[in-house]
Amino acid sequence: MNTQENSEWYAPSESSNIRKSPRNSRVLNFVRSTHSLQGFYFISGVCQVLLGLAVITVSVIGLLQPLWVSTLLIMGASVTTMIGLYLLYITISNARNKNSLLRDAMQRIMEFRN
Repeated sequence: MNTQENSEWYAPSESSNIRKSPRNSRVLNFVRSTHSLQGFYFISGVCQVLLGLAVITVSVIGLLQPLWVSTLLIMGASVTTMIGLYLLYITISNARNKNSLLRDAMQRIMEFRN
């Protein structure tokens, strides 16, 4: 008998903790990491960007007649779009921070032990 086979730290490649499971997808990991308040931030950032670009498009096409109203709307929509892009950047960059790697490893250990 090999001592590695009886060791609790030895995990052969056939073991279930090493095989890829269908629950381990990138989309699922992203949804898990943004499930809380970050998911709300992500949705609001996307809405800000889309609505800001829609207002800019409507103003540039010329559907709004007074030039000063169109100019004010373009300025406001540009600022809103930039804030939305910044919010998306912050949300996505914080979705996978350094502490989540340690937290995921500890969670796998606890699931494997139980």
